[in-house]
Amino acid sequence: MNIEKFCEKYRLGKVISITKILGGLMHKMFKVETDKGIYCVKVLNQEVMSRKEAYSNFVVSESVSNLAKKNGIPVSSALDIEGNYITKLDDMYYMVFDYVDGKTLKDDEITIEHCIKIGNVLAHIHSLNYKEIGLEPNVVEYTRLYDWESYINNPNFNKMSYKSVFLKNYKKYNSMLKRANERFNDSNKNQTICHRDMDPKNVMWNNGNPIIIDWECAGVSNPERELLEDALCWSGFLSNNFSEEKFIAIFKEYFKYGSIENIDWYDVICGNLVSRFDWLKYNLERSFDIISNDEEEMKLAENEVVKTIDEINRYSDLMGDMYDIITRLTIKETENHDNSLRFDNGNTYIM
Repeated sequence: MNIEKFCEKYRLGKVISITKILGGLMHKMFKVETDKGIYCVKVLNQEVMSRKEAYSNFVVSESVSNLAKKNGIPVSSALDIEGNYITKLDDMYYMVFDYVDGKTLKDDEITIEHCIKIGNVLAHIHSLNYKEIGLEPNVVEYTRLYDWESYINNPNFNKMSYKSVFLKNYKKYNSMLKRANERFNDSNKNQTICHRDMDPKNVMWNNGNPIIIDWECAGVSNPERELLEDALCWSGFLSNNFSEEKFIAIFKEYFKYGSIENIDWYDVICGNLVSRFDWLKYNLERSFDIISNDEEEMKLAENEVVKTIDEINRYSDLMGDMYDIITRLTIKETENHDNSLRFDNGNTYIM
């Protein structure tokens, strides 16, 4: 990694200062001030970029972010560097963004008003036409189960801070994952453009207004699952401070614009567990030097394993409550919608 060389080669200016930006779980982001401007430079994870589909996925994600910008959604998109959004230099890949003057929010800073704005933005992202940029539905079927016991046999397992908590939980994972796979597949038919990582670390706030960043996961996916996950993230679930009021605020605002009919919310809720098991597996392997030998990345992965095991347990405990909350909301919103179509004489009209 040589940010100074990169900035010089691609005429971003002579570097004055470089400051690492905290928060990224996959890639490394830096605030870079040069004599020509202030930028965010993202240094992409080498393991991720070694995957054959990685480069094309990033190209798709920037096409999505530019479509969002075209439709008035506040986004931060990568700059075009000599005709590319991703630039390779000395075996490293870089992306460059204009520096966004704003801040991300911690859980205790997030208000109901913030949640309402997130619900609004998310609904408008889901209304984008993916065919406009040549994308197709991404209906996949999950059947995979994992050999969780193999991680216990890794020579480094006994050194890990997650040893005891993993041993207490791993035997139930494949039975949970099998059911989650089935529910995921049943709920995956509806497809729209999704950001797929719009948690608080990927939204900058400027004068109370959101700017959506980090579109690298964006593509065509299931909107109800993203709505559920974003409502969880913005309602404090990730830090074990779940607020039902914030959770409801996102759903209520979203329901003003997005369809709420014919959705099996239990399938959505249960199927959403798939991504947490995938993230757990990925971080187990990162922590063992199976897919990374970067010590900083390995330590981050070890911490993520602890957090993800805790999240899976708390998510399982919350599933029934989430279903009850969403069911009450959908019934109420449907009744309100039906009433809005009635005139005083009681007749119903198609509008």
